[in-house]
Amino acid sequence: MAATVNAAIRELLESTIETMEGLLEASDGELAQDSSHVCAQGRDVWTLITNDIDHEKIHAGQVLEGRYEARNPASPMERLVAEWFAERARFIGSLIGLTDDEFNEETEPGGWTYRGIAKHVLLVEQDSLKTLREDRESRTGPPGQ
Repeated sequence: MAATVNAAIRELLESTIETMEGLLEASDGELAQDSSHVCAQGRDVWTLITNDIDHEKIHAGQVLEGRYEARNPASPMERLVAEWFAERARFIGSLIGLTDDEFNEETEPGGWTYRGIAKHVLLVEQDSLKTLREDRESRTGPPGQ
């Protein structure tokens, strides 16, 4: 594991993509198959994966409790970033399972395509960050000055 918080977050994000792709390569039918992994507790792939999900929830709680006990809460901006990230994960989750053809279809007749919605989400985000940087520079000057 990386030694810095930012590097660890990047490592976790990269692993998230690999795990998502690996899980999506598996079929629903595999969920009922026996798993030899100790975390499956002698049961099936479903148990293994749900155990992994619960495991992360437990450790997220452990981190939050440790920060709480240490009186080390997230700053307001850190809290916003964490909440934004949770919503981004939820948005990505809403796209999982669409075929490429479905991704380019309208969500309803005459409506947006799923792809158009994803593009819109990215454009709004990029525009917001651009404005944030420009507003900051107008108050403080360009970086390095």
